[in-house]
Amino acid sequence: MIYIIITTCVYNDCNIRKSQYIDCISNIKFLFNDFSKYKIIIVENNGLRSTYLDDLGCDVYYTNNNFIDTINKGYKELKDVFDTITEYSIQDDDFIVKITGRYFLKNNSEFINCVKKLDTTDFDCIIKYGSYMKPVNYKTMDCITGLIGMRTRFVKKIVFPKVNDCVEWKWAEATYSINDEKIHKVDKLDLYICPASNTYFLV
Repeated sequence: MIYIIITTCVYNDCNIRKSQYIDCISNIKFLFNDFSKYKIIIVENNGLRSTYLDDLGCDVYYTNNNFIDTINKGYKELKDVFDTITEYSIQDDDFIVKITGRYFLKNNSEFINCVKKLDTTDFDCIIKYGSYMKPVNYKTMDCITGLIGMRTRFVKKIVFPKVNDCVEWKWAEATYSINDEKIHKVDKLDLYICPASNTYFLV
């Protein structure tokens, strides 16, 4: 099974964020519309309650991880991914696609095409190395985690970042236990991202 884990954080009745989530998650549903093959799970980390996410036609799993006493948002998001693995009994050989809920993935991207061919290619990881400001086409100790795919057994090897560490480093570090021929390094993610802002750009 391929699990699409969409990370979200709903707060302050923010209409801009609401619009972003609805548009981007609806697009993800369109791109991964074979529900016999893909399981889409929205994870939100401000506690169990009713939100507009419940109306998007996906499973929604609420955690309390935004209340963890750390300023490292990547730590909280990684905990959301780990908790989702446990809650849904995701198996080690299953494949996880982690995408930030506010990010918009272009149709027919290299990443999408690679995920849809996993039954024939059997990759353990689909990744864009480097930072979003300086992406690269070789294996290195940094990556873009706004969209990343990895077999569950390797996701479980990711170490929680220390307070001043980037979680991207930890995802990249986990790929060093994967055989190089099992890693698909995409040329471009074809993902519109807006880190720490509402201004989108393509990576």
